[in-house]
Amino acid sequence: MSQNVETIRRACAAWETGDISIYRGMYAPDASAYAGRLAPEFWGDLQGPDEIVDALESLLGTFEHSELVPGEFTEDGDVVVIEMLMRAQPRNSSGTIEWRLWAMYRFRGDQIVRHAWYASEADALEAAGLSK
Repeated sequence: MSQNVETIRRACAAWETGDISIYRGMYAPDASAYAGRLAPEFWGDLQGPDEIVDALESLLGTFEHSELVPGEFTEDGDVVVIEMLMRAQPRNSSGTIEWRLWAMYRFRGDQIVRHAWYASEADALEAAGLSK
């Protein structure tokens, strides 16, 4: 398993604990993130680790419990695309919701410089400059 894939696995494990403070060290100082249609409340790109992590903590806070279950990884050099299942119980609810999304990560060294979420694998692969 590559270092980049291991970083993503650690991030998913941290998400499930509800403490994503380790994320700040995973993102490069000039990192950007984009959620597009999946999170319209975060209009445009998020810039830098603080803005990215603050937005993710805000999202995490809307759930009583949530988890990111990594699926298939597609890796090419410094880019990783991964299918994820997000399973969550919203606050003040006994129900659980699930949805699939695809995340694209671009690394520089051991840090994430670009992170984006997509509703389809095709969109994530296109953003990464990959094809299946």
